[in-house]
Amino acid sequence: MKNKNEPLDRNRIAQTALAMIDEQGIDQLSMRKLGTELGVEAMALYHHFRNKAELLDGILDIVLDEVSATLTPDGTPLARARRTFDGLRKIAILHPHAFLSMVSRRFRTPTALRFYEELLGLFHEAGMSAEQSARYYRTMANFTVGAGIAEVGSRAQQPDATPIILEDFNRPDEFPHITAAMPFLRVTEIDQIYHSGMDILFAALAAELKPTSPP
Repeated sequence: MKNKNEPLDRNRIAQTALAMIDEQGIDQLSMRKLGTELGVEAMALYHHFRNKAELLDGILDIVLDEVSATLTPDGTPLARARRTFDGLRKIAILHPHAFLSMVSRRFRTPTALRFYEELLGLFHEAGMSAEQSARYYRTMANFTVGAGIAEVGSRAQQPDATPIILEDFNRPDEFPHITAAMPFLRVTEIDQIYHSGMDILFAALAAELKPTSPP
């Protein structure tokens, strides 16, 4: 239990909630348990968060701030956008339960909207139209979310879960293509697959921005 004399504020509450779901999973988070962890009655939390949904928004703000804190202003706008998506995917590794909550929530807090605005601004700074920015943001966000979910799912129970499953299909006469691809489908390849996919997406973006030569 935390020190009851520590000031209670939104950040401390959300940070404690994040630590709890990192350890126990989001299904175990409740205002009552969170109050016990903080050394206060659950009702005290409602002075800062109206409900659990608002608390989850507060946790989203924290993980987005963690991403922002790792970003540097150097490099091209597209390089900075790439680092931003890499940071979002890293949430799946550092805070898997919070990541699954994040991808099901709308960006609606001031912190989340500023993060969204700055990311779209990088596409604009790179010379993209509003339509292009929206299209590539959605494409890359979808890919990053999918990669993060795959990361969470593959590592949820045991680091070698995928290799064990794949070995069941190591029958080249029956499954020749699965057998041939097996070394590249393992959990240990997830990071490389993600980066290879982002290479493809950003190469397509760069090609679209490249001015065409006159005939």
